[in-house]
Amino acid sequence: MKTTVCRLYFALLTIVLLSTTQVVKANSVAKEMDNFVSSFHQLKQFNGNVLVAKQGNVIFEKSYGHANFEWEIKNTAETKFRIGSITKQFTALLILQLVQQGKIQLDAPLSTYLPDYRQDIGNKITIRQILNHTSGLDNYTRAKDFRSHYSRNPYTVNEFITLLCSEDLLFEPGSQFRYSNSGYFILGAVIEAVTHKRYQDILQERILTPLNMNDTGYDSHTKVISQRASGYSNNLDGYKNADYLDMSIPYAAGSMYSTARDLLKWDQALYTNTLLNEKLKSHMYKVSEQRNYALGWEVNQLKVNQYGKPLTQTQHGGGIDGFNAFISRIIEDQLVIIILNNTGGAPLTPMTKGLTNIFYGTPSELATENMDSLLYRAFQTGGISALKRKYNQLNKQQAPLRERSINYLGYEFMAMKQLDAAIAVFELNAAKYPESSNAFDSLGEAYLTAKQYTLALQSYQQALKLNPTSESAQQAITQLKAIK
Repeated sequence: MKTTVCRLYFALLTIVLLSTTQVVKANSVAKEMDNFVSSFHQLKQFNGNVLVAKQGNVIFEKSYGHANFEWEIKNTAETKFRIGSITKQFTALLILQLVQQGKIQLDAPLSTYLPDYRQDIGNKITIRQILNHTSGLDNYTRAKDFRSHYSRNPYTVNEFITLLCSEDLLFEPGSQFRYSNSGYFILGAVIEAVTHKRYQDILQERILTPLNMNDTGYDSHTKVISQRASGYSNNLDGYKNADYLDMSIPYAAGSMYSTARDLLKWDQALYTNTLLNEKLKSHMYKVSEQRNYALGWEVNQLKVNQYGKPLTQTQHGGGIDGFNAFISRIIEDQLVIIILNNTGGAPLTPMTKGLTNIFYGTPSELATENMDSLLYRAFQTGGISALKRKYNQLNKQQAPLRERSINYLGYEFMAMKQLDAAIAVFELNAAKYPESSNAFDSLGEAYLTAKQYTLALQSYQQALKLNPTSESAQQAITQLKAIK
């Protein structure tokens, strides 16, 4: 009897010790994740919510910064963020549900469901090609004057498709990959045509209500939505309210809002047959021959030598004025990482990678100060000469500074009315990338703004020489010759 009691005691002690060890390990992982995310928040590179869970159980969850800076309202677990293109995976699932019902065929031409769409394209491209971005459809956000002429106006679905989603194809369907918001906008119209209901109503009826995603919905500026975060741009000289975008425009390609906890419900539902059967779920993660993009998801096979075993990652980001978001799912371990940000373009891909590495016990890199921030601080403390010295120093210390990044910095200086600094930055960029028409075009714009017309004309002429089809350079040259 005594021996039995002793064995039971040691068995219970072992269980307690193992449980304690697991709790200590979990606390250690959570603390490391907090330190990692905090390094981005402290450098003003991230402001929002993070949630990490395994098999539906939260490992780490924390809110950073403010949902509204004017009223100093902090982010909480209940804060609702716009999630941009993460909407696409919901649209893809709605299409697959209609396939499951026999109402849509993935490889049927678009004209089958939208007979009024231009026939020369509608008869060539399939629903599957639109879903995996191999249709050849353009992207309406690339339309000329999109920001100034279209982005603030409300449109009906048919109006917008006629206006900005009916361009000629960029390539033969199925031959290439090109990410297309226009395609997913059109898919929303397909859903409405087949169901005879509004996209947002079908979304609510078939996904959000069944999953009790009560803090998720289709966004609109007219709705009063409790605990909705405000969106901001993260500029060198501080946060600013994001530009207005009418939410009829992103539509089925990007008009949803959600919380991290609701997206965890979405993640867990995808492991069940609640929304979709197994056969069609396999279609959802089947990538095209052209890219590692499936139906609303990017699919990656992670390196065995880094994580110790084969891992499949399905992920997608979303960016929309003032917000960006990311969801990453490791299928084998049912690990999900959800990051929601309301200060513009936070580096969510490296943040996701770092959190993944911490979970699997591999090295992660804390945030470092951005190049543009370093150059701006140099300018603040020592003027243009200090800015140039820091630029040359950075060029020697690390990989060559990217043309696009330096160009963006120049425009940030222009927005701050620091024209001399903008010109200096654009000059450095043009000197480093002498074959870039865009670098000289931007330099010409800065000279023109500063009324240095001779230098502006020379820069635009060089831009046109490098790219004879540049409309901006041609127009500026005509304008400058008229001034002279």
